[in-house]
Amino acid sequence: MPQFSLKDAIVPEIFAPYVQNLSTKTNRFITSGITTSNFDISAQLAQPGTEIQMPFINDLEGDPQIWNDTTDIAVDSTTTGKQRAFKFWLTKAFGYTDFSETVSGAPIQETIAQRFGAYWTRTDQRILLATLKGIFANSDIATAKMFDDSANAFSAKGFLATIARLGDLQDQTFNSIAVHSATYAMMKAQQMIDTVQPANAVTPFGTYNGMNIIVDDDLPIENGVATSYIFGSGSVGYAVAAPANTPAIEVNREPMKNGGQTAIINRRVLATHVMGTTIADSFATTAGTVGIEALEKGTTWDYVVDPRNIRVVAYKAKLDDAFVTATQKGSTNKNKKSPEK
Repeated sequence: MPQFSLKDAIVPEIFAPYVQNLSTKTNRFITSGITTSNFDISAQLAQPGTEIQMPFINDLEGDPQIWNDTTDIAVDSTTTGKQRAFKFWLTKAFGYTDFSETVSGAPIQETIAQRFGAYWTRTDQRILLATLKGIFANSDIATAKMFDDSANAFSAKGFLATIARLGDLQDQTFNSIAVHSATYAMMKAQQMIDTVQPANAVTPFGTYNGMNIIVDDDLPIENGVATSYIFGSGSVGYAVAAPANTPAIEVNREPMKNGGQTAIINRRVLATHVMGTTIADSFATTAGTVGIEALEKGTTWDYVVDPRNIRVVAYKAKLDDAFVTATQKGSTNKNKKSPEK
């Protein structure tokens, strides 16, 4: 009887959109309203190149001129700028040997097919968190957009001081808070959370000052200090697409190699960009995908708009040891590999 193969189970034209949709639906950052589908990003995503460029026209500025009949009216010009965003060309292959599948009896084929979407979800989140780390490692951006209260305990006052980084826009901008579970536990201990039971919903969810709370243990804790992010709607542009001229999904069967092995290969193009920031002019992109290490460096980033229009702020505060495990007191992101170039 012929052996069942991934080729029998996966039709590339159907499976590629399925994986893409699955990764989008299960990404808490996307479904929370933090990310938005940006036309400039989506339109350029599958085109050649390693960057996306988003031009903009600055607001009108300058003092008005005194009007009389002895002086010509001067004409000021508008000024322009552009945001540069990374385009991530990514690929991943998972496989198995005939012998391992036969001996173990495990449903390896089905597992690969079902979990590829979840794998890309985790990858997208890592890239976004690395980007946020790098942006707030930029001293100019951190001065305007971060409240670093690492010497003091996490508190409601600290959150409000962080939101105040947007000045007179603070009550019009933010709608979501992303926190580590240890931070979330402290919020509960301090009775900072309001529980909301939406109509026709099975599970209630927590809010703080009217903002949705997103709890994720991938957020960093370093030396007992947690970094939380507060977002405005659409503060992060996001898009994912299949490559234009290369199959997004391929199944490779090699009956002689390692006694027979099968692999499923997935290729995709991703952009996730904090709106209002840009790749620094001094950073030179190369062919392929930039690595996590580069994303985490402050020198990689700059900003091109009024910092108030960057609708993400960061809050660093000390956690009570009672809420932090021994492993969490170090960095939560150690020993994680970058997407391969």
